[in-house]
Amino acid sequence: MKKTLLTLSLLVLTLLPAIAGSISKSQISSFISECSRYEGVEVVRLGRLATSALKATVRIAEISDPDAREALQVFSGIKRVAILDYEDCNPAVRDKISHKLDRMLAGGDLLMEAKDDEDRLQIYGVVDDSSGSVRDFVMHAPNSYALICVFGSISMKKLAKLVADND
Repeated sequence: MKKTLLTLSLLVLTLLPAIAGSISKSQISSFISECSRYEGVEVVRLGRLATSALKATVRIAEISDPDAREALQVFSGIKRVAILDYEDCNPAVRDKISHKLDRMLAGGDLLMEAKDDEDRLQIYGVVDDSSGSVRDFVMHAPNSYALICVFGSISMKKLAKLVADND
């Protein structure tokens, strides 16, 4: 019995860092749904069917362009996209949404933060070292009052190659 408890404890300690840094997809999806009821808030959602149709359209339209084909390969692992734009809502509501987002994102792994004067872009996600990919991106632009969630995975190697080719 002690051996089983010790094994389970070690397993939990091993998995804890991976669990602690992720942002719950269901929590963020529920939050976006909740925000859509406010006046001035715009929400766009692309589910599996819509993202598949979009990828197929790009595949057909840009079949002769090698750069477009590479970009399509990079984004082939994306399953769903959700966009929240709350810039045009009441300032009190905007502050309420920003405050809730800050609390929700505080527990996530900040992969990168870009600043340009007063503009900021924070990118959160889960890095999977074993597959060399990043999954479930959450991009938050607090000063622009926008949130973009990209659910699925993106190969870091393919993304780095695409960025290097476009420099």
